[in-house]
Amino acid sequence: MKRALVFFLLILMMAPLVIADDNGEENEYEAGYGGLAALGVGLIAAGVVYYSLTKRKLVIVHKKSSEWGFEIRPEHPYMTIFGPVYPLTIHHVLTITGTLLVFVHFFSCDNYAGLTGGTGLAMGIVLVLLNLNGFIGRYIHGKVLLAAKKHDRKMAKKFVGILGHWKKVHIALAVLFAILLAIHLATGD
Repeated sequence: MKRALVFFLLILMMAPLVIADDNGEENEYEAGYGGLAALGVGLIAAGVVYYSLTKRKLVIVHKKSSEWGFEIRPEHPYMTIFGPVYPLTIHHVLTITGTLLVFVHFFSCDNYAGLTGGTGLAMGIVLVLLNLNGFIGRYIHGKVLLAAKKHDRKMAKKFVGILGHWKKVHIALAVLFAILLAIHLATGD
């Protein structure tokens, strides 16, 4: 119930941005709601960066706590963030929300001709694949945790191997998205 409420509140907060972006210009080769797309890509990037930094403990350490908070230290790692959810959950929320915002921009385009439109269409497809792949990864990760909980080494080894292959595909899709985004931004107005 809490998740649905948070999602609904997020939609309500974004409504003024969507309404404000409608400037009345009609061009079939130009998609609207570029501000939402930029915000969505920013959320996706924040989710990826936060998860990467906390997973490798390069700059940030995330500790499970009942309340949110942070602590900055001069020694390594430089920041400790406390929170009731894990970094992977934060990654999922930010990337899924970012994808939904990007799709508002994506669906406002009437014509995907040309390099800009083609890369936009390709990015939309890659985002769908990335999100589906992410849900598959979450399932595999759950199987690894279940096997560890049951002390089933054979099953854990099997799913850790599958998770390794999944990770390569997920990273390749993310790199492809970044390349397409760079081309899309370079060729757009």
